[in-house]
Parts: sequence; structure tokens; C-alpha cells
Amino acid sequence: MTARRITSYAMPIVLGIALVALAFILHARGYVSASNLDLHGRTLLSLEGLIRFEDIVTAFPPLPYITGIGLNHFVPVSGTAGLAVLSAVLAAALVLAWFWAFRANGLSLWEASAASAVLALNPVFLRGATEGIGFILVHWGLWLTALGMFSLRRGERVNDLMLVSLGLCLMAFAHPFGMVLVFASLPFLALVIPIDRLRIAPVAMYLTLLFPVLFSIASFIYVNWVFADQTFDFIGAVSRESAGLGADPTGRVPVADWRNISLALVSLFAVCPIAIGFFFAARGMAPLRYAVLALFLTVLAAMLLALSFGLFPSAALAASFGVTAAAACVARWPIARLKRVELLLLAAGAIGGALLVSVDTAPETQRWKAALANRPVAVSDPELAGVARALSGREDVLFDAEAAPAVIALREDAAGVWSSGTQQFRTASIRGRTDASTLVVRNRESDYGSDRVGRIFPTLYEKGLPGYRLHYDGARWRVYELSSEAPR
Repeated sequence: MTARRITSYAMPIVLGIALVALAFILHARGYVSASNLDLHGRTLLSLEGLIRFEDIVTAFPPLPYITGIGLNHFVPVSGTAGLAVLSAVLAAALVLAWFWAFRANGLSLWEASAASAVLALNPVFLRGATEGIGFILVHWGLWLTALGMFSLRRGERVNDLMLVSLGLCLMAFAHPFGMVLVFASLPFLALVIPIDRLRIAPVAMYLTLLFPVLFSIASFIYVNWVFADQTFDFIGAVSRESAGLGADPTGRVPVADWRNISLALVSLFAVCPIAIGFFFAARGMAPLRYAVLALFLTVLAAMLLALSFGLFPSAALAASFGVTAAAACVARWPIARLKRVELLLLAAGAIGGALLVSVDTAPETQRWKAALANRPVAVSDPELAGVARALSGREDVLFDAEAAPAVIALREDAAGVWSSGTQQFRTASIRGRTDASTLVVRNRESDYGSDRVGRIFPTLYEKGLPGYRLHYDGARWRVYELSSEAPR
């Protein structure tokens, strides 16, 4: 009996092993996502005590941060490879959850296996699975929310309410794009609320669904107010890397032009054509039709919002949520109308995903494709890589490492760095001078303005300090070293 049960899960197990193997291969070929570099750098700083406690508890998004700290605490040698593997393991668990849901919905063993394989091997899902822990946690949140949406209007069970609430909470604190998804879902939740409740007590029903996420967000804002003295301090702390955007050497903020908007619209339809098929297959079943409409419009609205606020990671990454939406459609497909057409629609979505990845010109996706093809992988941010080389092996480095944690990850340790949580940094900020042998400062004309070192020494980037000479010169960062003839 046990052997038969294991055999029945052969496909999701094989797919899980393949996802983990892919993460290992890409890492071995030099691909580390910008978000993983950012997370690993912050984790090293936290474990070395180089970040102030208030900066740790107010960091956003908190879920991958906490996970990264725990992973590096228990497996210190894991590094960025450990983060990549953990992300792949979470993706494999999600594929297994899809398989269970397909079987529970009446699909045969081979149909559930085929559906799981086509979804898991969709190139945009592979791209999302190797992006980082936070991004795959958003997929988990969307999956739970979608399951609750499909069942809520039909039965209004407590479990469905909990699924929607838990999914929204998970998305909100896993990734900046997840927070965008939560806000995008607000108007469309009305489509899945039971019609009698929507007519009699819409506010009460909304509060029931949103209370956990609203309470969590309010608590996080309160923590920011207590420790950072600014209620929305965490919003300004969201970096391009943590949002999955990667480096932008040009310094330009992405704009919602017609090309990006058109690509967002086309990408979701290309990856998730099954949502359209589901809408027609569920004729006469209004709750299911409203649910798939709410799910599809939520993802689409999130893309447009992300474009408007400059948080759109890439077409391939954003469209990967269409794969999870497609899985929810299969898991809730009307049992009496299963005609294997859903498998053809999933296959069409996989072809659409492959085409989308091929035309996606985002730098991070280009790096991912280069690693996949075993070609040389470009550095995520050449300037930060240059700063990391300039700091290699150095001691007594005054550096606001929180402003560029990827430097610590590329340097592979935080030894010798005087960051904001150290006594040397606090002393320098009080006295207005320092004994550091190396100074790292950010250009105040850059997108994010001065870092803490730049605020201590306002003219350091442009003019340097007496006794220091320029060691590394970049458009955003400069490194000054103590002259050999200067007294300490």
C-alpha cells in the first residue's frame, strides 16, 4: 500500500527534485538573483550584529528576512545557495499542493500528473521559483487566496474565510509586489462575497475578510513608529533589489508607458488562457464565474499598479502569477465538465510563457536566461561588485552597509565593517570624524540620496576628507582610503 501511494506521487516528487536541481545548476553557473544577494547581505549584517535592532524589526518585507536569518543561523555555510535551494523547495511544495488539489477535484492520476508537470515546467514559473523566497511565498499566498475565492460565494465556510485572510497576510509581508496584490484585490473581493451578505452587511463582511491583514499591517506600522519614529519608514526602505527589480545603472525609474502596459496585459492572457476557458466552462455557475473573474482581474490590476509605482519586476516574473491562477482554475474546474480541455489550455499557457521569457528584456531575466543556456552570466550590479572588490580584505571600513547589503554578500563576509549598529559608527556620527581606514559613501544625487555616512560627512562624496584618497570611483558610490603618509 505504501509503495502504491509513493508511486502515485511520483510526478510531483520528480518535479520537486527537478526544481531543486535547477536551483543548484543556475547557482553553480553564477546566477544569484538580486533579491537573494540583498537578502543574504542583510542576513550577514544581522547575524554579525552590525545592524541596529530597530532596523531589523522594521525591515520590509519581514518574512524572507526572518527566514534568511533562521537559515543562516542553523546552516551558516549555506549562503546564497541555501536561499536558492529553499526557494526551490517551497516551489516544489507548491507543486505538490497543486497535485493534491487536482486529485481532490476528480482528475485521474495521469491527468493530475500531466497538469502538474505542465504548470511546474512553464518557463515563467521556473523564473519565479528561482527568484527568491519572498517571491515564491507570494505564490503561496495567491494560491490560498484563490482557493478561498472559488469556494467563498458558494458556501461561505469558515475555512474559506481563513484561506482568503491567510493568503492576503502572506502576500502582504512576503514581497513588495505581494503588498500591491493585496491592494489590487480589494475592489474585486466584492465579486466573491455571498450576495446576501454583500447586500445586508458589506462592511462587516469586508472587515471579516480583511481584519487579519489590516491588523498585521497596523501592527507593523506601530512597530515602525515606536522604533523608527516614522510610521511609514518601511516604505522608503524598499530597495530595487528586494523588490526583484535588480540594478538600474541608468538611474531611471520605470514608467508605465504603453509598451509596458501592453506587455503586462498580453503576458497574463498568454500565460493563463485557462482562465478564459474556465469562464465559459462554468456557464450557469455564477459563483465560479465571479471567482475566476476576481482572481484574473486582481493579478491584472496588480501589474498595472506595480507599473504605476515603479515596482513592476519584469514581465516574466509578474506573469508567473498567472501560472498559480491557472492551477487554481484546474483545482476548481467543474467536475461534470472535465473534458481534458484544461490540459490543452495549460499547454498553451506554457507555450505563451516560453515566448514571454524569450522577449523579456529585463536585466535580471537576461541573466537568468544566460545561466540557463550556460553562457557567461553578467554581474547583477557592476558598481556594487566594484565596491565589494575594493573592500575585499580591508578592516576598519566605515560603511552604511544597510544601504547596499549586496556588497556584503558579494564580499562574502562582514568582517571589518563598521556599519550603523557598531559603536565606531555611532561615535563617528556624534563626533563628526572617524578613525576608519576606509570610507564608503553614496552620491546624494542618486535615486536614494545620501546614505548615513554621507549625512555625517556631507561633502565626502564630492571632495573627500583630508588624509584620504580616492580608491574607487563610481556614479553612485565612492571608496576613500587612508593615505599612507596621513597620521591615524
